[in-house]
Amino acid sequence: MVEAAKHPNIELLTYTEVKNLSGSPGDFTVTLLKKPRYVDESKCTGCGACSEKCPVEVPDEFNYGLGTRKAIYIPFSQAVPMIATISMEDCIQCKSCERQCLAGAIDYEQKPQESEVKVGAIIVATGIDMYDAAKRGDYGYGNYENVITQVELERMLSPTGPTDGHVYRISDKKVPKRIAMIQCVGSRDLKTNPYCSEVCCMVAMKNSKLIKQHDPDTDITIYYMDLRTVDEGHEEYYTGVRGHGVNFVRGNVARVREDPETKNLWLRVEDTLTGEIKTVEVDLLVLSTAVVPSKAGTELGSILGIDRAASGFLQPIHTGLNPQETKTHAIYICGTAQGPKDISYSVSSAKAAASAATAWCLAGEATLELITPVIKEELCIGCKRCERNCPFRAIKVVDGIARLDEASCKGCGICVASCPAHALDLRYYRDEQLREEVTAIVKS
Repeated sequence: MVEAAKHPNIELLTYTEVKNLSGSPGDFTVTLLKKPRYVDESKCTGCGACSEKCPVEVPDEFNYGLGTRKAIYIPFSQAVPMIATISMEDCIQCKSCERQCLAGAIDYEQKPQESEVKVGAIIVATGIDMYDAAKRGDYGYGNYENVITQVELERMLSPTGPTDGHVYRISDKKVPKRIAMIQCVGSRDLKTNPYCSEVCCMVAMKNSKLIKQHDPDTDITIYYMDLRTVDEGHEEYYTGVRGHGVNFVRGNVARVREDPETKNLWLRVEDTLTGEIKTVEVDLLVLSTAVVPSKAGTELGSILGIDRAASGFLQPIHTGLNPQETKTHAIYICGTAQGPKDISYSVSSAKAAASAATAWCLAGEATLELITPVIKEELCIGCKRCERNCPFRAIKVVDGIARLDEASCKGCGICVASCPAHALDLRYYRDEQLREEVTAIVKS
């Protein structure tokens, strides 16, 4: 990220949302809305002095509420750019930050700023959200303090996280000696998300190994449906984790209950290999929750006209042959905006999308299919049926006459079929051609 920020040909527009898209492939106009930080970015040095004096403390979203942040804060230690932001929802207007800032960067009068940029191609890489484990009432997340998610465990294990890399129980800050992990929480379930989140097995193993390296005496058990170690080296990694003493049990955790005095957790478990049902006591329970489509990705997909799959993730025109291309020329998707992926697949899909997008940003001409509609303006009645039915947003009615953007058109013929005035004809499949073919077949 730092390298990208320093590149002379890359402009980072942070804290900015896409509000609208117009134009044609290779010549898009994107309307952007930059949200106010209430800090002058040209003056802020990221020293953090303003945060030190701020009296307000609220749960830190980046650390999933495991730590706190101030009303004026830098989101995380490696943030790019390293600039403070004021959350006006939390600010009490005490002006302590303004008095403390030697650079004079605080600006309470900032307003949202709208702007437009011209681009040749668009790559959507909006990432993911995590399934809300509180929806699973049977595991006690949100009710029992010592039930956390795998992402929250990762923040604990991070040296820059809220616990400086140490794993503690939320209830009493003690180091847990017995940890259980439950896989596929909210995924591979017809009631929630039927797909596999792909990364959970390896993440659980990685975090278990980190805990074992820090404290070899920790008893860790992973309860799973089946392990999916599909990539090169993953099976060997699984074998190595078992060698560190991590227990793997293929089983279902049917119920979780908390001891009100010790805050320990009792798990009712069925071993699906042996059929044995037993009760297990643990100090900490970790839920490997599903990867779900991000809210930002869903909203941006609607603005850009990208279809969504049944899973809710953004959909390419063909998952096998054109995995990065969408139904609109010059708009591409990559990474987990498209579906669950680990780092290596996210990187490879991003490179593929970047390579394809480059072609639309070079000077020259684009080669397009000629199977596009011809508009008979004298017959068009401006009813807008073609505009409403076009899945590619390639046709619009302007001043009562349909106008076609040939760069966006895919030649599907839906507009031709929907036109009540027969004002549209598809090249190479014109009505006159088809009539002559039928006539020739009948005569023969």
